[in-house]
Amino acid sequence: MIGFTEICLLSTAAVLLLLRALPYLRPYRPLFGGGGVLLLITALFPRTGNPLGQFLFGTTGGGLRLPRELFGIVWWILGAWLFKSLLDLVLLRTFFPDNDEPHARRLFADLASGLIYALAFVGIVGTVFKEPVSTFLATSGVLAIVLGLALQNTLGDVLSGLAINIERPFGAGDWITLADQVSGQVMQVNWRATRLKTWSHDMVVIPNSVISKSIVTNHSRPKGPHRCIISLRVDLEVAPSRVIEALKAAATGNPDIAHGTAPQAYACAFTDSLVDYELAFAIDSFAQTPGAKSEMIERIADALRDLDIHIGKPAMDVRIVAQGDLAVAAGVPLSAAPLQPNGHR
Repeated sequence: MIGFTEICLLSTAAVLLLLRALPYLRPYRPLFGGGGVLLLITALFPRTGNPLGQFLFGTTGGGLRLPRELFGIVWWILGAWLFKSLLDLVLLRTFFPDNDEPHARRLFADLASGLIYALAFVGIVGTVFKEPVSTFLATSGVLAIVLGLALQNTLGDVLSGLAINIERPFGAGDWITLADQVSGQVMQVNWRATRLKTWSHDMVVIPNSVISKSIVTNHSRPKGPHRCIISLRVDLEVAPSRVIEALKAAATGNPDIAHGTAPQAYACAFTDSLVDYELAFAIDSFAQTPGAKSEMIERIADALRDLDIHIGKPAMDVRIVAQGDLAVAAGVPLSAAPLQPNGHR
């Protein structure tokens, strides 16, 4: 007679396989199918009190004598795949619920998959082929040390990538700037590197270890309008209040300014006979910065030109006059002008 354990396993396997056929559980069909097959294989394995398994694998006298090792390998690989799929589902529903960072989730899933399948391989060696696991682990440890020394930089990039995805200072779609002025939109954070798309639509690949050691400015966080600043200098002779009003008037009505915000102008510092000014305004996204700044500079230039306010110091007309011409211009007779070294006046 089939034991109680086998009946429970076969019943649960049948339930999972039936659930796989339900249309509203379509996204989970692979999990239900894999779980049902795994429980079915478990129920068929020969154990004490399991005559069906003993008959299939021929452990007691007659029987079919199915390849027991093959079933054992399939059981471990299927169990590892099922556990990996469940972990991937947990990552999707908990740590990455919006699925807006598939590359980060894929990084964790790949690392977990490697660990799970490594454990399954150890289980196959120990339980299916009955080989001593300690010898295998010792050999694997020596091999891991050799690979670790040979791949120090790559391992550093992988660990830095894990730290970036755990702390998540930026994610896919964010605009960032590194300390060395490399700026772009984050496209992907994978095992080894982070990929940025620059303003010129070039792809910049930066190792994760380099990013982890750099000062990173995230222009997309916190969420909200991004502030732009335009600096200029005007002659001290122009009243600062007049320049500030002109800057505010130039910015008013610009369609690029974020809704609900107002531009602000400041007189910041003195530079010789000039005054430094700043015009600050907010835009909806950092990606609009080049176009918004260009439009604002054009409006400022037109507004100051209409008010006859010159940006920077007015140009000076400097003329170089020869010494003879200078004497004539001053009303000195040419005969009284001093002789030049060559004898000419």
